[in-house]
Amino acid sequence: MKTTIFSNKRMIIFTAVTAIFLSACEPAQQSTGSSASSEEVVKAINDDHWVFSAEQAMPLRGRSRIITGGYEVQCKGDTLISYLPYFGRAYSTTYGSTTSALDFKSTNFSYTKEKDAKGAWNVTIKPADYKEVSAMYFTFYENGSAQLNVQSNNREAISFSGTVRKTKS
Repeated sequence: MKTTIFSNKRMIIFTAVTAIFLSACEPAQQSTGSSASSEEVVKAINDDHWVFSAEQAMPLRGRSRIITGGYEVQCKGDTLISYLPYFGRAYSTTYGSTTSALDFKSTNFSYTKEKDAKGAWNVTIKPADYKEVSAMYFTFYENGSAQLNVQSNNREAISFSGTVRKTKS
């Protein structure tokens, strides 16, 4: 009898942990606030005028966090504006800095874009005029969901999931 009760508890815990893990691994779905159609998403990416809105931050260490407050990255052709939080380990930083390392504006960056076999766009941005970030790797899907991985020169990497939409010109 004891073994059955113990096994049932283990099975419930295992099922709960598995469900949490699988829900965390799912790609972010398009939020209800964003009503961009797949045609608008495709046009925004092709025209290089898009906004990535972050909904979840996943640092290399520690727990992932749901984020709110308008954190985003805007690409307007020749200008990149990043307003993202940072959670993680910094190897070196400016003492007394009150802004995030991912809060910057760049007008000098390399930009590559390619569509993969599954229909997603892989966009790589490397800012030349902001030395804190070495590269930003975006993956955009036609349904409006998106992923971002930020590689930094002086900090651990961090990833974000969210949505992509056309910029309001």
